[in-house]
Amino acid sequence: MILFLLHCLFPPIRAKKKPLAQNKVFSKTYFRCIALLFLLCSAIPTFGQQVDNWYSADRAINTPSPVGELWRFTPYAPADGTPVNVWYDSVDFDPLFTQNAMEHPNPLNYDQPWENYPNHGFEHPGVPGFLTPTGAIPGIPTLRREVFNFNPAIEFDNSGTGDALYFRSHAREETIVFIVFSATGAGTTAETQSLLFGGDITNHLNTVTNLSLGVSSGNFFSVGRTWDTGTFFQSGSINLLERPTIGTFIRETAVDQETLTARVNGLVDPNINGVVRNDPTADEDLFYYNRIGKHFNDTDPGGIADPSNLSGHIAEVLLMDGIANANHIQRMESYLAIKYGITLNASVALGSINGNDSYDYLAADGTTIWPFDATYLYDIAGIGKDRFSDSGANRLRYNLHQRISKSVNAEARVTISTNSNFATDNLDDSRTPIDARHFTPIEHNYLVWGNDHQPINPLINVDLPLSGVISERISREWKIVETRSMGADPISNVSVRIDLTGSDMLNFDVCGIQLMIDEDGDGDFTTGTITYVTASSLSNPNVFFDNVNFSGTDVFTVAYGDLEPPTASNTQSDVCDVLPPIDPTVITDEADNCGVPSVTYIPGSEVSDNLSNPETVTRDYRVTDDAGNFITVQHTIRIYSTPQIDPVSDVVACDSYDLSGVSITGTALVSPTFYDLPGGPTGGGNVIAANAVLNTDTTVYVWDETGTTPNCSDESSFTVTVNTTPTVDILPDVT
Repeated sequence: MILFLLHCLFPPIRAKKKPLAQNKVFSKTYFRCIALLFLLCSAIPTFGQQVDNWYSADRAINTPSPVGELWRFTPYAPADGTPVNVWYDSVDFDPLFTQNAMEHPNPLNYDQPWENYPNHGFEHPGVPGFLTPTGAIPGIPTLRREVFNFNPAIEFDNSGTGDALYFRSHAREETIVFIVFSATGAGTTAETQSLLFGGDITNHLNTVTNLSLGVSSGNFFSVGRTWDTGTFFQSGSINLLERPTIGTFIRETAVDQETLTARVNGLVDPNINGVVRNDPTADEDLFYYNRIGKHFNDTDPGGIADPSNLSGHIAEVLLMDGIANANHIQRMESYLAIKYGITLNASVALGSINGNDSYDYLAADGTTIWPFDATYLYDIAGIGKDRFSDSGANRLRYNLHQRISKSVNAEARVTISTNSNFATDNLDDSRTPIDARHFTPIEHNYLVWGNDHQPINPLINVDLPLSGVISERISREWKIVETRSMGADPISNVSVRIDLTGSDMLNFDVCGIQLMIDEDGDGDFTTGTITYVTASSLSNPNVFFDNVNFSGTDVFTVAYGDLEPPTASNTQSDVCDVLPPIDPTVITDEADNCGVPSVTYIPGSEVSDNLSNPETVTRDYRVTDDAGNFITVQHTIRIYSTPQIDPVSDVVACDSYDLSGVSITGTALVSPTFYDLPGGPTGGGNVIAANAVLNTDTTVYVWDETGTTPNCSDESSFTVTVNTTPTVDILPDVT
């Protein structure tokens, strides 16, 4: 700092400098000295990093967010296909100096003050009309609701005049730009690269310089600049393959010098790694305005698609001023990676290709939410809620509430949602919210996962639980890391969707497909506690699991094993006199979740209580499903004795017969009863009273029954013949 102060007081002499440039350099140095002296005198610490511009496609499209309420997620993005007239800046604490991204104004309004049209124009005090963009005025881009990991993005079309928005920026000195995009690269110069952010300009103020970030030919993240005395362009060397990308650009300055660094998905690009540019203009502040999607001075070729016009999507842009802090950059990239399902990496190649071999994901407060794991490198994604505080010097300012997530990598197969809804995007508020209740202290709550990239097919029968309940599994495993602040409720009862395209697991019934979770997290399914969640449904090629609870560092895979035994009920039969033969069909309600089970008698299971009337005998039957799961059910047989009525002799009587004289004898009699027809109570006859007097010939049926199930009965009969006694007239005596 002392050396810098001396430099301020005694600036170096520059030869062959234009007077205006000399004045500019002196002016810059002078004001730097004043600023430094002010800081030294007031003992105020150096300002930290601060996000001054924040544009997120999931909120504040055409409708502003409440001023100063960065923790809100509303207003949500409008319907898919909505033209984007204004992309509102979420960091909008001063309504008099807005930084909203607007559609390009009519050229007639170029010289209007920024306060008048529309919120900001191209006028600058003392230099009216200093910027006169050439070429056709661009159209406006389109909001697309679901582009990157169930989140919206803004679509830019490069046909015709192309699409663009522009905004006025606070962050114009030492700056870090984060931009989430996917685009087709084009061009090999600052003016012809497909523009993401900034924009080439023709007329320059002597006190500012311009900057263009884009995607160059070969799909490389690139940076360029044009100014009155020259041009600068540096293309990266990492082919982005038109995949979703987190581009991070860092600009640091010293006197007449700037250092430029670019990162893509956490990986420093070797071609733009601390690139130093020495020039009297190098440390100038960046231009007041930035375009998104089209250079300011791009001349469109008459309705034909212009490669320098952006063709692709941009989901989020954040501008941070201040000296680069590696830890804070890591937090911002982690936030964007979780939100958009992008795998970060810090060495060799993109995480979408080589996996994450060295990058730790951080929460807003710096807590590690995904520590680099040498086994589970690939397709890292997560759900979670987090918010960076808007207090203190380090105003990183972001807000995350990702309730459904899947890695955007082509090989990714796992989607996790806070409920069973996989049909709508992350903005659907019917989704179960994630708890992170307090703002101070900040709470975070994450489930983050990655996989080992093992094959989905063929199925294997190794590393299975020793219980034998699982017969096959896929080779691929996923590790999930749960991290939450103390006091936050865990993310529970989530739903998991797994794409099993190409796997023979799809040939099995859904009833046996299991999410197999190794709770000790070592990935060895032969040890520790293993939890199973049976698939709730299968919609080829996706299998769904509901009410899943992860904790700590679980490892899971997909396996097959019918864990649910069949069902059947105990049954009872009441019989008369004779024990029936063994018969599996007496079990009538057997059922199974995966098919029709079989029923067999268990030999040696028959047991009698050796009592009588009834005698009780039990027999056991085994009900078994195709997977070998079984239950035992019991058949209880009660044997009742049937009444035995002794034969009754026929009766011949004169004139009448009183049944009271009939003696009914037999064995195990209950209540013998006389009927005038056979069949007892069900025969349709009438009961004859036991003391009835019969005056005519009658066949009497004697019926006896136990009266309870199984109502064992016996019947006998006899006839009563009633003869009329002859009458002899009284004759007179004969002598």
